Amino acid sequence: MKMNQKLNSNKKRVIVIGAGPCGLPALKEMLAGGHDATTFERAPSLGGIFSSSAMYHDLHLTLSNWAMAFSDFPNKDLQCYPNGQEYLQYLKDYTSHFGLDQHIKYNTEVLSASLNEEKKWRVEVQEGSERRVEIADALVVATGAHQVPKGLPDPLAGYTGRVVHSSNYSQEFRKEVEEKQLRVLLVGGGESGADISADLGDLTEKTTVWLRRPNCFGPRYLVAHPEMPQVKESKVRRYPVNGFLESATTNRMSAAQNVFFYGFWRRLLWKLPILNRTLSTACLDSTASAWLMNDQATYVTKNQRMCEAWGDGKIEVIITPDVSVDGSSVAFAMPDGHINKREFDVVVLCTGYTTEFPWLKVDNFDANPRSWYLHCFPEGLGDSLSFSGYARPHQGGIPPMAEMQSRYISMILSGDRKLPLDYAARAKRDHLTEREYYSISPDLDSLVDWNAFLESVARRVGCEAQLPTLCVVAFNLHLLAVAALSLLAFAPTLSPLSLRSAALLWISTFLSFFMWEDGLMIKWWFYPHWPIWYRQRGPGANPKLVSEILQRNNIWKDTKITRGFVLLVFWSWWTYYAQRAISFVLFIPHVLAKSFGIRFGKTWGGFLVPKIYVLHDAEWRFADLFLP
Repeated sequence: MKMNQKLNSNKKRVIVIGAGPCGLPALKEMLAGGHDATTFERAPSLGGIFSSSAMYHDLHLTLSNWAMAFSDFPNKDLQCYPNGQEYLQYLKDYTSHFGLDQHIKYNTEVLSASLNEEKKWRVEVQEGSERRVEIADALVVATGAHQVPKGLPDPLAGYTGRVVHSSNYSQEFRKEVEEKQLRVLLVGGGESGADISADLGDLTEKTTVWLRRPNCFGPRYLVAHPEMPQVKESKVRRYPVNGFLESATTNRMSAAQNVFFYGFWRRLLWKLPILNRTLSTACLDSTASAWLMNDQATYVTKNQRMCEAWGDGKIEVIITPDVSVDGSSVAFAMPDGHINKREFDVVVLCTGYTTEFPWLKVDNFDANPRSWYLHCFPEGLGDSLSFSGYARPHQGGIPPMAEMQSRYISMILSGDRKLPLDYAARAKRDHLTEREYYSISPDLDSLVDWNAFLESVARRVGCEAQLPTLCVVAFNLHLLAVAALSLLAFAPTLSPLSLRSAALLWISTFLSFFMWEDGLMIKWWFYPHWPIWYRQRGPGANPKLVSEILQRNNIWKDTKITRGFVLLVFWSWWTYYAQRAISFVLFIPHVLAKSFGIRFGKTWGGFLVPKIYVLHDAEWRFADLFLP
């Protein structure tokens, strides 16, 4: 398909660095905005981490294919968790669909990038044996966070045995582990750690996992059943939409609550017999220091495979920050005072990567994404340098965030949108709020909130979704009924409606939510916050495609009544009403503080506003008080 490119009188020469899952939408959006854009990719093919050795055995995404799809190229397959190869094929299809390949220079490494006297970028590249210089008005860096594998953590620095990083977790190594029954110490509790620890538990009886502190986990499905059989079954059989984790973590009903309301629901979920017990116990332990915000205050491993292997006794998990090493022997100082000493043949590092930009020659450059406005624009360089893909959502996937950033970048370069004059000061305020919000994981500098980040950038683009007028009217009539019923209970003389009228209005509007446009209101509140919503209106809109995608699900056929879903609905409904009342009280002080450049933080009640407006310089408008 030939892309519709905008006629741009302010056309810029843009270089995108990286053709992975974040660089591809950056290139596409630059071209769609009418810019002269080229991507440099040092590998021989597209895909980034998904075409590299880092894609280990049986890797499956922790977000469904529908939520990981770019907003203008929805995945038409059954909703499922794709493996790495399946997602790589999606990226290839996306590239082919928009004709991006002709704009990508493979086997081309960026050696240096610096600003010349004319404030243009002088980019030195090497393509094969040829070295040359390219000049550009703007750079979009999308090299990804998976760059340089981290080495042994300091407490293990003296370990003399074999060390394997997850990026080198090969079939050959797996075979060796099984045949020799190697004694393995795995370090790390993220998604790769959860996958690989479970795999190792099937290969050898001598697998130990070391965690510095308790880890918070999220299951791919909101039930206690083993994950992988469900992952594989969902590829051949239609699964209910509300069964996927993203329905509970990214729905708008939850995002419209304050973080304490939502966080307490998570604690109820862990306390009740709904999820895997090992997982629930780990989550309760990991969030004990933030029992009101719970998982909202920390990074969450969206994968329960480690918990299953742990609960089944296939792996041993040791949790302590105090470790010492003597050769190939590791001593763990346990909280009760005793020393647990073990010999290991190999240490497997699932500790992630460091992000480095040694080729970027900019004075006083701060590589911390939280120092960049919207994790995108570093201080002092305006729109000439931007980063795409360094916003890692607490409850979603990075590529859709990168796409939204790229839409904003393209419009700024075209002159259709402008960076706030005080963008650096805004970044500093948000930096502090993010650290305060993610108090258990304050140093994970890329961590953002999926709903808040997407909505914040979308409002700058002008593509935030809106419901039809009839839905908005029905919603406000419903709130009127709620207000009248509340007044009848506590101050009957103030109620504008009789009990009968208020009850009938509540019931009729409630039923309308299920009936209008195939339950559009229910999908708006309880379906995942999919990227496709952001093609409903505004620049690059495709409302026909949005309608087509939303109508492929029927709320009656594609919703399964489970204990977790029932808890979500009943908890959310009353807290949603309560939040509306709280919002009317907090709206004016929130807006006034922001207008004067004052951070409306936790101490001032800032975390009591709907969590979709707490972080990432999100714009809270007066109209939002009356919108679903």
